[in-house]
Amino acid sequence: MGNELTTLLKVKTNKVINEKNCNRNSHEHNKNTNANTGFPVVDCDLTKEKDHHEFLIKIWNSNFYSPVEGILKRGNAKVLDVGCGFGTWTYDMANNYTLSHFTGIDVIIPKDTVLPNVSFVQADVLDGLKYPDCSFDFIYIRDLLWYITTKDARNKLFPDLLRILKPGGWIECLEYDTEIMNTGPNTQFLIDILSSYFRNHGLCPNDFYKNLSKLFKENKLEYQVEEKIIYFSDAELSTKKYILIFKIVKSVILEYTSIDSEQYDEILDKVCAELMEYKTCFRSIRHIAKKKL
Repeated sequence: MGNELTTLLKVKTNKVINEKNCNRNSHEHNKNTNANTGFPVVDCDLTKEKDHHEFLIKIWNSNFYSPVEGILKRGNAKVLDVGCGFGTWTYDMANNYTLSHFTGIDVIIPKDTVLPNVSFVQADVLDGLKYPDCSFDFIYIRDLLWYITTKDARNKLFPDLLRILKPGGWIECLEYDTEIMNTGPNTQFLIDILSSYFRNHGLCPNDFYKNLSKLFKENKLEYQVEEKIIYFSDAELSTKKYILIFKIVKSVILEYTSIDSEQYDEILDKVCAELMEYKTCFRSIRHIAKKKL
C-alpha cells in the first residue's frame, strides 16, 4: 500500500502546483470549513463538550494552571472564558468558586444562565471585546485558536485581551498542536493532502505551536508552557473527532488525489486501525502568562 499511496500523493502534488490561479479565500466546496482559517469545523453538542471537558481534567488534573485560586476563593474576581461554547468550563468554575464572577463569550452561547455568578455574551471576539480596560483578573481560552488565523490573533484578539486584562492578571490558553506523531502510512497520506490544501490557501497549520508561543513573546508576556502527550488509543473521544474531521474534508481530499470515494473510505478505515497500531499521538499544550504590573 505504501507505493500506491506515494503514487497518489504525487498526483495530488502536481495538482496543487498547477492551481496557481485558484482563489485562496474560496472554501465553497466544503461548507463545513471555517471561513477564517480553512480548518474543518467539527459540530459539537453539550454531551460531547462535557465528555471532552472531563477528559481534559483527567489529562491535566485541573481546570487551570494559572496561580489564581487564591483570588477566586477570596471573591469578587472577574473571569472571562473566551470561546466558551456551551459553558461547560464556565459553569464548572463558577460552581467551585461561588464568590467570583464568570463571563463566557462566543458566537453561540447557552440559552439560559443557571448560576447567579455566571453571564454569557453572544459576540464574535474578532469584532472587538466591548469591555473597559483592565476588566478581568483571569482570561481563559480553550480550543479556539485553531479557528483564528495567526494574523487575526496577533492584530485583533491578543491586543484586545491584554487591554481588558488587569495588571498582574493571568491569561491561559489550552490548545491542541496540529502535529500528529507516530503516524501509519494511510494516516500520513491524509495528513499530507490536507496540509497541501491548507498551504494552497495561504495557511500553515504546522506552524501553529510556534505561532502560539510567538503571540506571547510579541506581547511581552513572560509565559510558561506545559504539554501533555495524548495517545489516540487512550482517548476514544479524540479518535472519533479526528476521524470525523477527515469525513468532513472528504470532498477536499478527493479534489487533490486520483482516488475515488470508495477508496477514500477504505483508507479511512485503515486509519482507524493505524491510530491504535502505531500508537499515534498528539500534544495538548497549555500556555500561561501574567500581565506586567
